[in-house]
Order: sequence, then C-alpha cells, then structure tokens
Amino acid sequence: MNRRRFLKLGAVAAATAALGGGASITEAMSLQVTRQQLPLGVRRRAVQISDTHFSTSVYSIEEAVELVRRERPEYVFHTGDVVSFRRDIPKAKEMLGAISEFAEVYVVPGNHDHWQGLGAEELQKALGDTAEVLGNTSVYLDGFWLAGVEDPFTYHARLDKALEGVDSQPVLLLAHSPQIIGEAAGRVTAVLAGHTHGGQVRLPLLGALWLPLPKEYRRFDYGSFTVSGTVMYVTRGTGTGWLPVRLNCPPEIVSLRL
Repeated sequence: MNRRRFLKLGAVAAATAALGGGASITEAMSLQVTRQQLPLGVRRRAVQISDTHFSTSVYSIEEAVELVRRERPEYVFHTGDVVSFRRDIPKAKEMLGAISEFAEVYVVPGNHDHWQGLGAEELQKALGDTAEVLGNTSVYLDGFWLAGVEDPFTYHARLDKALEGVDSQPVLLLAHSPQIIGEAAGRVTAVLAGHTHGGQVRLPLLGALWLPLPKEYRRFDYGSFTVSGTVMYVTRGTGTGWLPVRLNCPPEIVSLRL
C-alpha cells in the first residue's frame, strides 16, 4: 500500500469515527453494478459512470474497468466530475483509455472539472483520444442522438445549442447535474446525470444529509424519475468528493439497455 492510499484510508477512518462508526471504508470502496432500462428502443448496450473524482476517491481503477468490461457495452457515458484536481488527469486517462479499448467513450464536464479550468474544450485536450467530450453539442450514433451539455450546476449548460441539428427522436441527453431536467423534460427521451453522489451519507428515514442542488431539484437525489415523459436516471456515482466516506449509499456503475 503506497503512502497516498494509506493517507486516504486514514481520512476515511477519521470520518467514520466522526460519524459514530457507521460510515465504512469498505462501502466507499465497494463498487456495485445497477441495471437500468432506458426507453430509446434501439437495442444497444451501454454503461454510465460518473463522478470518478480523481484523486479524492478510494475505489480501484482496475476493478471499475473490469466491471464495465463485463457488461460488454458499445458505449460508455461519463456524466462529469472526471477529476477533483487537474493534476490527476493522468489517472483519468488511464481509466478512460482502458475503457476506450472496448467501447466508445463520451464525457460531459462537471462542476469540479470547471473549477479546475476544464470546460469541454480544455477537458477534450486533456483527455486526448481516450474519449469524446460533448460540450453543448450532439452526435448521431446508431439509431439515436446523443446530446451533452456543459455543467448545469455552474450555469454552463446550453441545452438549445446542444439540440441544434437534432431532427429526430430518440434523444439521450448527458448532463452532470439533474437540475437540467427543468429544461429537458418533454424535449428529450432520456437523461443521464450524476453530481449528487446520492448524498454519500444517507440516514434511515432522513435520507441524504446534504445534496448540492437548488431546493426545487433536491428530490432528484438518485435513481429513476419520469418528468413530462422524459426518463432521467441519476447515478450515485463511482467516487467521492472532499470527504471519501459513504453510508447506506454505495458507489455504482450503471449497466444500461437503450
């Protein structure tokens, strides 16, 4: 175990103690696979990952890649917060590069990416050919449109621009924050989002202790929602933010049938 990982685990242990021993190191490290059907009707296999948050996370890159590989996806959609710190772009390239060997990878930026100066253009340069970054743009894939917006939480999303030239349904929209549903409901077939981490720490009856969302969108903590005919899945994400602790909210990758 290297020094950096040891320090991370120490931070998790300290947070666990602060929360009365409930939050566990193993939960923050234990990736799950969630299966979800989206109503595109195109018979394609995909995986959603999100909030990889290099380097404030404790999951194994190798395990994450292997779990994605086992789902045999044609596409992998990353819904933002690739890194917590710009210096960790090499780790992101390691993970996405490995995935790109067996699937097409598409990414949208999150708020942490933007805070590190990594909007869509800059993130594309940083990731190189490991992924295609969608920043208020769209691309036609095999039987459906894939659109992606810049981060809604930091007010960089331009949905109208992303949908320019989109002339048919179904449309799958990638966005970091689920607050995009306020604009996207009824306009696209489905939305994939992240950002919330499911709250990271969830208590019985109370639910998430805190969600980084405007009040009117806090009900979209994680899981599947339907608004004006548009289906949105909000993932709990793969990593963790500044505090690498999870309680009753394990990290996940999402296996999708489109």
